[in-house]
Amino acid sequence: MASDGLYKPKKIFMWINPRCLSTSFEKCVAHMDGAQIWHEPYVSCYFNEIFRDPEVFQRFPNMQPFLKHFMAAKQLIEAGGHIYQGGNLLPMETFTYDWVKEQLEKPIAEGKKFMFIKDTGLGIDGHYDKLPKIEAKHTFIIRHPYRMALSVQRLLASTFDFEGEPSDLDIGSGHPFMAWEKLSPDPVFKLWKHVRENIDPNPIVIDADDLQTHPEQILRKYCENVGIPFKKEYLQWEKSDESLKYFNGALEQMVWGKTEHVYDAAFLSSCFLPLKGPVPDTIPETCMGYAKEFLKGYSVMYEGRIKPE
Repeated sequence: MASDGLYKPKKIFMWINPRCLSTSFEKCVAHMDGAQIWHEPYVSCYFNEIFRDPEVFQRFPNMQPFLKHFMAAKQLIEAGGHIYQGGNLLPMETFTYDWVKEQLEKPIAEGKKFMFIKDTGLGIDGHYDKLPKIEAKHTFIIRHPYRMALSVQRLLASTFDFEGEPSDLDIGSGHPFMAWEKLSPDPVFKLWKHVRENIDPNPIVIDADDLQTHPEQILRKYCENVGIPFKKEYLQWEKSDESLKYFNGALEQMVWGKTEHVYDAAFLSSCFLPLKGPVPDTIPETCMGYAKEFLKGYSVMYEGRIKPE
């Protein structure tokens, strides 16, 4: 839609698979005029469910270090040793699917012009009935599965305290997040189809490589499509991550992301950095099985993306 230069209060979802440049995009949006940000509320509900399920740790022993890191973040919070005090972040135990639905159905916060909710397809998978009953624009960011899988492999090697080269870690199984034992294959593609069939026949899709290669074009078109007046100054933002405490989200997840360096590139970003190289022709077999789950969905969604000129 063309912008008339005036906001109308609105709610915008950005749905993602992990490691798709989405947190950098979220930080960019957070510095737009009048933005109210929700950071992954549904994935916090999902983490609460798996952390409380003894079967998870019996079936997936690699999850023990992951839980340990989250508990360390909780202890840091209790000791007051973090930079996110005094903001909008809430204890993770607050986050249930019913509670999140209720919060997202509330009016946009006073003084804000739009609500932007960034979340994962895995967080809402199996819980579509907990999507808020509101007028909202659903948008998606995708990334080539090879790039995504390599990044996921590095993340999980750290998260699971893997002893060895990250490229030796098989990410096709052994964990119930970012894998298929408890989730649908490619939960974002599944959600995109659900949105098209039941909510909005024309959800917005952007590609991470396009965003890095043509940041002004893609961000401008995204803003036009969701009804946010674009300003060129939105291509640069504050490098510090202290402002993230004003996001709405789970405190433990944000502190964990910082202490475990999960979001380093995004939290400390100040612009969309150029690509470092082309998509690799091949990737290690240890992450190829993971990448293959996303290839079909990526190809279909890529064809309908916002394209650079």
